[in-house]
Amino acid sequence: MKRFTIAFLMLALFTVISCTKRIHVEEVAMKADTAMYEGKPFTGEIWTADDRSGCFNTEEGILKSLKFFHENGNTAVEMTINEKGAPITKIYNEEGDSIDLMKFQREYTKIWVNIALTQGELMAK
Repeated sequence: MKRFTIAFLMLALFTVISCTKRIHVEEVAMKADTAMYEGKPFTGEIWTADDRSGCFNTEEGILKSLKFFHENGNTAVEMTINEKGAPITKIYNEEGDSIDLMKFQREYTKIWVNIALTQGELMAK
């Protein structure tokens, strides 16, 4: 009975995971400052095409936060958008230590360029 229960739970978990579709930048259109998916303002995560280097979080189409990642999976840049005032931005090296923007741009040029290109692709739609 225990094996049946474990097998059933594994099957249920697999079903839930496989049915979850990630939305990608190329599937989203911008209308003014609103991210639109299938003609409606989108709430949820919008991932980069590679499914791992960056993610935007939106509510009713409005950007609330974003994260970009190092190749090892650790967070490289995270930004939280405030309704009023400047966004809160945190920048990290591959080990997870906080670093400044200039050092990040020098040492992680590939990620910096990816951020710029992805934001440009999203805004160009």
